[in-house]
Amino acid sequence: MKVYGIMLFLGLIFVFNGCSTDNTHEKNDMVSGTWSLINVSGGFAGIDVDFEKGKIVWKFNAKVGSLIVANNDGSNAIYNGLPTGTYTYSILQEKDQYYLQINDKEIGGIVVDKSHLVLDQNKTSIGSGADGFVMVLAR
Repeated sequence: MKVYGIMLFLGLIFVFNGCSTDNTHEKNDMVSGTWSLINVSGGFAGIDVDFEKGKIVWKFNAKVGSLIVANNDGSNAIYNGLPTGTYTYSILQEKDQYYLQINDKEIGGIVVDKSHLVLDQNKTSIGSGADGFVMVLAR
């Protein structure tokens, strides 16, 4: 009888702890929050453009998997990221590298630390490219 009690107790612990290996929400949390696009470099023309913090804002909401972009850049920059709008996003993980997908399309590799997010369009899960842009966003 004690064995059944122990098994029931252990079963309840597993149920209440969520015993799931799905960490999609955790991966999406790595970019969750508000970021300002501060620099874009690369591309075929080899640009390197700085943007005023707060001009181009990307707001990631991990709970619902949405990205809201407010692009208020009035310059004639060749590339300034995504236009204003609402997008869906997810994070794809291949080995130790993470990739950002927006509206189910892979955009590029990402590296995140406490204050910066780097999005490199030259790095994809299927290989590397040459003429993509590298975007640096700051908290």
